[in-house]
Amino acid sequence: MGTGCAGVTINPGHRGILFDPGNNGIQPEVLKPGWVSTTCAFWTPEGQCKRVDDYDVTYQTSDEQFHVISKEGLPMDVQIAVSYRPVVSELYLLDTEVGPHYFDKVIGPEFRNAAIGVFSKESYQDLQRQNGDIESKIEKVLRERLQGKHLEVSSVFIKRVNYDPTILQKQQQEVVSRQELETNKQLQANKYEEEKQQLQLQTETKQLEIEAQKKLLASETEKKKLELQAQADQKKLEGTTQLELAKLEAQQQAEAEKIKIESELRNKQAEKKITVEQSQIDQMKAQAAAAVQVAQAKGDSTSRLLEAQASEAESKAEAAKVTPMEVEEHAYDALGKLGGQGTTILLGDPSKLPGWLFPKVPGFTSAFNPQYVVPAIPATPAPSTAGSAVSRNDGNPYPGE
Repeated sequence: MGTGCAGVTINPGHRGILFDPGNNGIQPEVLKPGWVSTTCAFWTPEGQCKRVDDYDVTYQTSDEQFHVISKEGLPMDVQIAVSYRPVVSELYLLDTEVGPHYFDKVIGPEFRNAAIGVFSKESYQDLQRQNGDIESKIEKVLRERLQGKHLEVSSVFIKRVNYDPTILQKQQQEVVSRQELETNKQLQANKYEEEKQQLQLQTETKQLEIEAQKKLLASETEKKKLELQAQADQKKLEGTTQLELAKLEAQQQAEAEKIKIESELRNKQAEKKITVEQSQIDQMKAQAAAAVQVAQAKGDSTSRLLEAQASEAESKAEAAKVTPMEVEEHAYDALGKLGGQGTTILLGDPSKLPGWLFPKVPGFTSAFNPQYVVPAIPATPAPSTAGSAVSRNDGNPYPGE
């Protein structure tokens, strides 16, 4: 009961700024639509209670009447409307710097200055044809002037322009003169177009006549050309026929001459081939005879060489007094050496072998057969013919080592 129950309602489309003298004055918070309490004690002095500054944040439109001068210095009265609203997020700054009457303090003066400045640069004749451009220019200048003032401009549009009566009469006369001039121009253009069409028609008629003459001349020329072409084709055919006949005769003669030359050439080639083959046969005969002589000479030489080697071996055997039995013993002894130390080699049934064949094997040693000593045999050159045999004293061949 001591404080009361007072408050204010913020309607939709509006925002509020709370002013509380007892709490640092204006509050930075922007109040949304709804009920806001402004209660205070009854003993609080007048002017110390809370209050809410209400701001319409929807777009508002205001008309302004201006007396402006055109670029040519002609006066006129214009009525221009501007659509605006405050920036919601900057209401605290707007309330502290400008206050609720921001149109009268900021927008109105800036709007008038922008409109007067733009109209002073525009021509009187352009006002009726370029209203949209003039509105855009005023809107642009106004936005630049309101930069940082926490206000937003949506659009600017010219509602009405009142011209001076004298200027209107002069303008009407100019319009009439312009219309008469346009009419005269149109009449002249129509007359020129008519003359142009007549001239074009005459030209087209003349062109048609020329085309008809050209076609007639072309037809006669083509006919004459065909006649000449037929004559030329006939003469060409006759000349071609004669030329073909002469060509055929020349070709037949050339073919006959060619056959004759080819026949002679083949005969000469055959003779040459026979001569070459006979020469090859003679050469082969000579080579065969030479090969026979070489073979005979080589056989005689080999036979004499073998006889000499056999004679030399026989002489050496006689000189060494080596018997065939000693040669066999030597062979078996060499076979035993091939087996290595402590190795016994038995061939066939050992009970039927004579003991003298194994002079070094215990059990085969004979008291009448002393230990065999390998005699030194001088080296002899190997025979040149593969598969040769060494003769023994008895005249039978002995396999070579």
